[in-house]
Amino acid sequence: MARVTALLSVLFFALLGFESVHGEAQTGSCRLVCDPAQSQSGTYDIGVNGLVIPLSSSGSGAPGPMGPPGKAGPPGPQGPKGEDSLTRGAVAFYAALKEDFSKDDVLKFTNVVTNLGGRYDSSTGIFTCRSAGVYHFSYHILKTGVSLRAELVHNDKVVASAVAVDALHTDTASNSAVLQLSSGDRVFVRLSKSDSTLKDSTNLFSTFSGHLLYEL
Repeated sequence: MARVTALLSVLFFALLGFESVHGEAQTGSCRLVCDPAQSQSGTYDIGVNGLVIPLSSSGSGAPGPMGPPGKAGPPGPQGPKGEDSLTRGAVAFYAALKEDFSKDDVLKFTNVVTNLGGRYDSSTGIFTCRSAGVYHFSYHILKTGVSLRAELVHNDKVVASAVAVDALHTDTASNSAVLQLSSGDRVFVRLSKSDSTLKDSTNLFSTFSGHLLYEL
């Protein structure tokens, strides 16, 4: 019995010394003597009747079932709202002539069919840009005299011209343009040394239109 106690004490202090040297417990195995009986030869053989107890894990087990989902976190802050031509408001107009004009008149299309955004002024015939962007404009002017020249003007610059010259028949001068406008720019149609346009309060022969393609 004394030998068993001495042997266990030696193993205990050996393990403590091994752990202190390496700074942490080391994986491995130790042999615990359960019945230190003498062999038939009369000598004491350590470990003849022993039980090996492993100190290291034999391997990870099968994964357990998935746990329930956690609670949803609070919603994040709202991001900034995007801007485009629809969120700021559509810009488009379409109007027709009712009176006749001649010479170098700025044409006033007073029969307004569409004026989204309210940027076309029928009393002056001028479209004034509020939102900088790219716009499309077109015009069609019916003449009653011999010749007619109609110009699309951006501020004070002619950007498109159309002529109709026919002494025997009624003819139409028409053109279109895509323009990059800044806020405050003006666009209108005027005649240049021309005979009279057609006076028409019923039909829509002479028209002026424009709309925003996209903002800048």
